[in-house]
Amino acid sequence: MPDGSAQPYDVFVSYAHADNEKPLGSVTQYGWVTTLAHNLNTGPGHLRKNLFIDHQLKPGAVFSDDLVAKVKGSTLLLLLLSQNYIESEWCGKELDYFIRTHANDPERPADVFVVELFPFETFTKVPTNIQHLRKRLIHAQFWHKPADALAPLLAGEPSPQESGPESERHYWRKLHELRNAIDSRLRMLKGDQLSVSVAVQPAASQPVALLKSAKPVLGTILLADTTEDLVPTRSAVKAALEPEGVVVLPEGDYVGLSPEEFKTEFARDLARSHLFVQMLSPTIGRTGKGFAAPLPQLQFEGADSAKLPMLQWCERLLDPRHITDPGHAKLFNTPHLRVTNRTSFEREILERLRAIKQAQERDRKAAQPEQASVVDKKLIFIDDIAGETDLNQRLRTLLQHANCRVRSLSQDVALLGSNGLDIAQVLKPCHAGITVFADRSKRDVVLKRLLLFLNKIAESRLAVGRWGIYLTPGTAGCDIGLVSDEVIAIDEQRLADFVRNLGS
Repeated sequence: MPDGSAQPYDVFVSYAHADNEKPLGSVTQYGWVTTLAHNLNTGPGHLRKNLFIDHQLKPGAVFSDDLVAKVKGSTLLLLLLSQNYIESEWCGKELDYFIRTHANDPERPADVFVVELFPFETFTKVPTNIQHLRKRLIHAQFWHKPADALAPLLAGEPSPQESGPESERHYWRKLHELRNAIDSRLRMLKGDQLSVSVAVQPAASQPVALLKSAKPVLGTILLADTTEDLVPTRSAVKAALEPEGVVVLPEGDYVGLSPEEFKTEFARDLARSHLFVQMLSPTIGRTGKGFAAPLPQLQFEGADSAKLPMLQWCERLLDPRHITDPGHAKLFNTPHLRVTNRTSFEREILERLRAIKQAQERDRKAAQPEQASVVDKKLIFIDDIAGETDLNQRLRTLLQHANCRVRSLSQDVALLGSNGLDIAQVLKPCHAGITVFADRSKRDVVLKRLLLFLNKIAESRLAVGRWGIYLTPGTAGCDIGLVSDEVIAIDEQRLADFVRNLGS
């Protein structure tokens, strides 16, 4: 939440000043970072944002209370990652303070947007907090490596017009992707009215369904990392599938992980997925430090070993003999490869997911016919911070009488910590959620956990139909600090109405 003593900013731009110097001989009036920040507020349909970018802080300057207030008062942090950033004392302080004041999960803070100015694997002495961000939260890569270049180049440097046609195209494409991601997050937060502290709305006669515009989840795919030439195509496929109810993993990418980290992260994503999707070109792809093969080959081998259904795509059929790397050539010689246009491939992904979902439903019914009556019961997630045994048992009994089943977490689970618990998977089968608010002293914890659940439902497009705040006589008049049509206040008398019209 923004600090009332400081002007609230939508975006705090955290960067190394060395990355914003204007080169001698360039016709541009501004440095690369200043130009990027300005361009985030341009373009059709953009959200007008209040950005803070510090041009004053110099080496040796004091990290002032004013700057602390600006970091704390900003909704999002835009981190421009480079070796200069890693070596900057003040950049590290900005990041650390933002995470401590904003993040529910320090390893995956939802409101830190990371931009690579150069490839992550070229950086040295990367601190732990940035390593954690890199694993999942890269939102744009502004570097590119032309075929005739000896090293990666920063797109749009010193200015888009002076960087050449290929670099300029890459710059504007990445700017568009980054701007859309930031605007979408801000619109979601503003739509939830998170900055307004008022009481939870009382229950209406017809409760408003949660996330009415979101399609039911069709399935989850693991969309493998691609080589740089296919990044725009991969982004287009992801953008086309998500509105159709497809959850796309990974959330970031796997570049920058150690071999062991990759093995763990990739296995976890495979376990969550219904389909492995890979897009191929003649380019072999990058090989991480200590990896036995390039990422495209390792990802295919991992999915094949896990016996996950697969679909592969390439724009045109290639003669494997013309691909110099034998391992990469093998990827073009599988029964999973489709040589078609992108739109047709997207349709085939959706059709395959529908077929998988139908088959799973048939298998489930065939394997558990005697449990049909249990499956038909509504599943309700209960989050009880106070842990009052009598109240908890009373609530469970009421829900059981209303033909509902209950899912909850043990009291020792630190939901807001970095314990690896996947909240989306916990909520995925649930029809509704209830937060028990029975202890006024735990108001802030209740609010933070509630926001975490709502954000996970929105991000993963879960089919959770409704969320209620269960109030007791001791908390009925307490201001919890959130107003939202997605959340209604309930008590014992209103509980039956709350669950009566939940979808099956």
